Amino acid sequence: MRVLKCLIVFVVILIAACANLSVINQTDKLRNALNDYGTALRWGSYNHAYAFHFDQEGNRPVVDMNALEKFSVTDFRPVDPVVNEDGTAATVPVEIDYYDEQYGTLKKFKYVQNWWFNTEIKRWLTSSDFPVFE
Repeated sequence: MRVLKCLIVFVVILIAACANLSVINQTDKLRNALNDYGTALRWGSYNHAYAFHFDQEGNRPVVDMNALEKFSVTDFRPVDPVVNEDGTAATVPVEIDYYDEQYGTLKKFKYVQNWWFNTEIKRWLTSSDFPVFE
């Protein structure tokens, strides 16, 4: 009987550890997605960054890609992302520094992105609007 109790406790601990590993894996995938997204913005690959923008219904924000040509993103910083308990949604405050080539000015803005994990394609996406550079 004692062996059975020990076995049950061991199985419960093992299941809890595996569930925690799943959330850690999701968090790592989010970190990679944010890095890819930020890299795409910094290199001016706005189409690549735009590919992350889908809500859960498959809708995308309207973006004038031609208007983005006069801006250069110099930095993209996620600030303390908050991931939900099961690792499928995250709220990510971001700070973006960019250069306005028309006026020769460096600007900064902050906004909050909402990210969600698409289980079908196993990829993090953002349901937030595309960054607006003014």
